[in-house]
Amino acid sequence: MSANPIPQARVVRHAGQLMVPPPVPRPEEPGYLRTALIYAVGMWPLTCVVMLLAGLLVMTANLGH
Repeated sequence: MSANPIPQARVVRHAGQLMVPPPVPRPEEPGYLRTALIYAVGMWPLTCVVMLLAGLLVMTANLGH
């Protein structure tokens, strides 16, 4: 265990000069549609119930005509 618990910055030597490497790029966030699809697939029982209720409402609305 080291006596210094604070992590130090990474420094590399390039052509005799001390240089800090470039920052790591952030990963791209998934789009809203993809996120909604992931949640819908993840909560498939609730999604099935909601789709069933929506279908019954459409059928009831079309029955009155």
